[in-house]
Amino acid sequence: MQNKWLRRLLTGALSVTLLAGCGGMKEAQDSVSAGKEDHENLVLGLGYEPDGGFDPIKGSGHYGTSLFQSALFKRDVDLKVVEDLATEYKISDDRLVYEVTLRDDARWTDGEKVTSKDVVFTYETSKKQGTASVDLTNLEKAEAKDDTHVTFVLKKPDIGFVSKMVSLGIVPEHAYGDDYGEHPVGCGPFKFVEWKKGQQLITEVNEDYYGDKIPFKKVTFLFLDPQTQITTAKAKAADVIRIPVTEADQKFEGYHLETVQTMDNRGVSFPYVKRTGETTGEHTIAPGSVIGNDITSDIAIRKAFDVAIDRQELIDGALNGHGTKASSICDGMPWFNEETAITNDGDVEGAKKILDEAGWIEGSDGIREKNGQKASLDLWYAYQDRENLALAFAETGKKIGIEITPKYAEWSEIEPKMYSELVLFGWGGYDPLEIYYSYSSNMRGVDYYNTNYYSNKKVDDYFDKALTSASEEESYQYFKKAQWDGETGLSGLGDCPWVWMVNENHCYLVRDGLDIGRQKVQPHGGGWPILDTIANWTWK
Repeated sequence: MQNKWLRRLLTGALSVTLLAGCGGMKEAQDSVSAGKEDHENLVLGLGYEPDGGFDPIKGSGHYGTSLFQSALFKRDVDLKVVEDLATEYKISDDRLVYEVTLRDDARWTDGEKVTSKDVVFTYETSKKQGTASVDLTNLEKAEAKDDTHVTFVLKKPDIGFVSKMVSLGIVPEHAYGDDYGEHPVGCGPFKFVEWKKGQQLITEVNEDYYGDKIPFKKVTFLFLDPQTQITTAKAKAADVIRIPVTEADQKFEGYHLETVQTMDNRGVSFPYVKRTGETTGEHTIAPGSVIGNDITSDIAIRKAFDVAIDRQELIDGALNGHGTKASSICDGMPWFNEETAITNDGDVEGAKKILDEAGWIEGSDGIREKNGQKASLDLWYAYQDRENLALAFAETGKKIGIEITPKYAEWSEIEPKMYSELVLFGWGGYDPLEIYYSYSSNMRGVDYYNTNYYSNKKVDDYFDKALTSASEEESYQYFKKAQWDGETGLSGLGDCPWVWMVNENHCYLVRDGLDIGRQKVQPHGGGWPILDTIANWTWK
């Protein structure tokens, strides 16, 4: 992505070291002790510290929950779009104008009233700065009609604008500046108190928040990497701690384990086109990189892996049982085509048959060949916690006669290769546009999206119809057809440019006596979405 923080968020590099044994840990232990007595204070170790601070215009809150700001709308526990800072919206007959009505009881944490001018400022500033997380290039203009009414005028119809109104938190015009992310003023559920970089963030509950009241007074966030997550749990220095799935089978005194289902998927991108000598343009992350692969451009190679991968075996082994099978980038979402759900995985013999029929013949060394070319590929991954998945993928390849060599590297080394070689990615979000970004011909080589240069005219036509639909519900039907319409599509039933493997559950250690209630399905990235239900958390 254009923004370093968001790039790290999308690809999962979300850790900062807690200075264990120093002031941060001591203060956390003091806070927990106080919380145990009066149940008014919480200490949470949910993971990463955002490089860019807490500024939604720079990407904060896009994949999770915004602590300090409210968006115009939000998704409830069932992922339906409901009111937040706005109470309703209307779309004109030509689908170019969105009229939004704001609530009249919202105030910034400095006491100023929230008005439509703040909304216009947020959207116009985000558009001007080219925020990578919320693409507003289709926004012609935003206008404040009065204090509680905003009009958005689009250049062309785009039902995806609803998702943008969910994703972009609103900032105050009078209090916004270059350093806003370091001491944010908001109108959301939390009030900023202090950010000790590299250690912790201290917040208070916003007593003037218009939404559901949070039953605590002070919430401290510790920034933990996988190692210090375990250290913190052993020290009992937090009330809720996000831990890796690889550690979820451990027992920690004073805590119980809560696992939350996610759409935090892991999949392998297969270059879709043949290598012709074409290279990436200036709009890409790595200009001048080679595009295409003569092996993976053969659909038989892609289909064989999709069929051969034993997803339940991956869940039981690599994820310690904490996950679900992944069939797509949007499993379980309202726009997911259930017809494409994986039912025949783990079929090694079926995969071999696909390859045999396509002319990939196994050689004396066990590696298949076609037209003099060996089926030998590198698989790149950027994070050590994905190593087990990469190794399992390679083992599957061995079973069907395809040589896979897993290679670990930093993203800076992987980026020039991701248009021509296999890459293990992590994706998954609440926005139906995620599927458009990842598969649309218009998005080939844009940021980290559609790096395999997938293109299908019929799929693009369905995307066009989805984006010009009169409602989100109508658009979902076209997104489903883009996945599979009975003849073609982007899913494993169709062109299969991706082989999706698993959705990795998010695992939390929760202090005994604290009930965090029902959680909604969580997206890729950090653990902040758990806060969406904090108003319902209770001490038993």
